[in-house]
Amino acid sequence: MTRLRGESSSSLPDFAYKALDRKGQSVAGVISAADRAAAVALLGQRETFVTDIEKSDGKSKAAHSSATKDAGFSLRLNAHKVTPRQRVTLLRQLTVGLSAGLTLVNALEVVADQAESPAVRALVDDLIERVSSGEALSDAQAEHPEAFTTMQVSMTRAGETAGALDEVMNSLASFAERDLELREKLRSASLYPLMIVGFGVISIFVIMIFILPRIMVVVSETGSDLPLPTRMLMGMADWARSPAGSIAGLGVVAAAGFWWYWKSTPEGALAMDRIKLKLPFIGPAIRRVAVSRFARTLGTLAAANIPIVESMRIVRDTLGNEVLARDIDRAAAGIVRGSAIADDLRDTGQFPSLLIQVIAMGERTGRLDELLMDTADSYDKETNAALERVMTVVPVLIILVLALFVAFILAATLLPIMNIDMGGP
Repeated sequence: MTRLRGESSSSLPDFAYKALDRKGQSVAGVISAADRAAAVALLGQRETFVTDIEKSDGKSKAAHSSATKDAGFSLRLNAHKVTPRQRVTLLRQLTVGLSAGLTLVNALEVVADQAESPAVRALVDDLIERVSSGEALSDAQAEHPEAFTTMQVSMTRAGETAGALDEVMNSLASFAERDLELREKLRSASLYPLMIVGFGVISIFVIMIFILPRIMVVVSETGSDLPLPTRMLMGMADWARSPAGSIAGLGVVAAAGFWWYWKSTPEGALAMDRIKLKLPFIGPAIRRVAVSRFARTLGTLAAANIPIVESMRIVRDTLGNEVLARDIDRAAAGIVRGSAIADDLRDTGQFPSLLIQVIAMGERTGRLDELLMDTADSYDKETNAALERVMTVVPVLIILVLALFVAFILAATLLPIMNIDMGGP
């Protein structure tokens, strides 16, 4: 339900009503007016046909308010469980419903019926209630920032204003699908090297702490001189089990905890993002991902006729790198002063010349959205190639480093055993 208020003060009585909007959809809410006739007249001015209206008492209002708050609280508890994949499905299903000619409420009801997750069902049910009571879909989405991004809300509002909600929702669904695909590739590119490092470190730790000492006990009983690699490895193992090694281990854990906290601060996040851009192989891949997102997001927003300054502020939150995001902030400030987009982006030194030339041409020809989307497709291909290189080269380098450690451990372990078998001194 929604609350409408007349022109007078809040001391006016409230009337609960049921009505049909100009699209023939059922709506319900509470309105404040001098009397019943005034309430009907006020609703009529809003192109709402009243089917039932009665004076609302305080108890029912309190109950409704409490129920609304409880529903909102319950929804917020579950909304964060809506996964990116589920959000993509929601947007695509809504696009299909609107393209098939369904009204917005009916399309949302179809989405709710097909929802496989209780969290998605709760989210869509709340959207249905808000839209049925007269709210715009964009306003309903804005009430759930954990489920809908600023970009999605802004584009939905633009689609409502232009009367092209189905086209805008189709653009949003396509963008969400591509963005999800890119995020999954990034996750895969980072997960594989981390798994290799994790298993390698655990294996080396187990060998040095548990396996190596038992072997060395047998070797040391022979009384023969130990090879240099063996003495080095035994020294490292003894140090790791000593009080000094324990203190050093605690220091490493404390340093890791401090680093984890520090990188979550604005200064730490900025420093880490700056370091990431300078890393070999990884830095270029991150930059290509950011440029691809920039081009596609800005092109999508331009196609929806979102003002350029607002578009730039939305784009900066999609890049995934604070260094590049702050460059976008400076470019947006330049646009406010009257500068061209291409000039401000060129001054940052962070964006490729091809993208800047495309933006400059788009500004001159009025085809910014079309050219940006074509450029985004091109950068998507480059991004995929860069991520494939990262997934190929980085794991190989990590395996090579771990192989050197393992080879050293094996040599230190096997050399004294080979000397015993060969009857060496």
